[in-house]
Amino acid sequence: MSYRAIALDLDGTILNSNKQVSENSKRVLQYISKPEFKNSDGEEVVVLLASGRAPYLVSPVEEALGIDCYLIGYNGGICFGRKSEGRNTVFSHSIDNSNLKSIFKYVEENDLFLNIYGDGIVYGIDKPELAEKPKRYSIMTGATYKFISSYSTLPDDFTPAKCLIILDDDKECDQLLETMRPLFPTLSLVKSNCMNKDYKQYYVEFLEHGVNKGTSVIDFCKAKSIDSSKVVAFGDAENDNEMLEQSGLGICLANGTDITKSIANQVSQFTNDQDGVARELVKLFNLPENLIQ
Repeated sequence: MSYRAIALDLDGTILNSNKQVSENSKRVLQYISKPEFKNSDGEEVVVLLASGRAPYLVSPVEEALGIDCYLIGYNGGICFGRKSEGRNTVFSHSIDNSNLKSIFKYVEENDLFLNIYGDGIVYGIDKPELAEKPKRYSIMTGATYKFISSYSTLPDDFTPAKCLIILDDDKECDQLLETMRPLFPTLSLVKSNCMNKDYKQYYVEFLEHGVNKGTSVIDFCKAKSIDSSKVVAFGDAENDNEMLEQSGLGICLANGTDITKSIANQVSQFTNDQDGVARELVKLFNLPENLIQ
């Protein structure tokens, strides 16, 4: 297959355990992104960065790679065009106000910390007893918060792209997800995680019904007249599952979760700390082997 698009998850995939892009990854993706590079059908190959993060937290990875990418944020809630295209909005989805109020009620009753993503801002309630959760989230992702005293301070017509509950335990996250899915049948609930050398966090994410990284790949392909069978996607965790399934080739890195490995077309023998994405792309596109050093 002659692939036209490369969809990349960030944490645990194109980023290593230090939350950095390796030199090998830079070389390989910069090589593919050169104007003169074409696939075997003579077509341009584009790169999508697909993350649960807010778009302003995705763009630093684009800058670190040194290439012009499409940015998918909020696990498929929004997609922005490349810088060369004026960073236009390709598509966007948001949580309606009635569902939002139900989320607020649930987290208040269960004393949970909630991230709310809207208008390019991450909102959170200022609760001293839960302050460690947003603090660690900020350390790992670079997010900056606007803390509010109450959800009622948000505008009545506020419709965020995504909300996210922060948890510290994997099993607790699984249990909460199982409990909440029947309570929110008109929303998409997905599990994700983030970790570095010091911290691990697990998340239950709320998105508009039917929204995930997989539908975002389909929406992107429709907008850009690309056959989804010509997308190769890389991921490592449950919130990447639909993206790996909907793409022509879904590759899970060796550090991925067991469930993500089970649904992927292919499991790399390399982890994110071993330049798994770069090594697989060299093989797929028959690139010069000396790009990996």
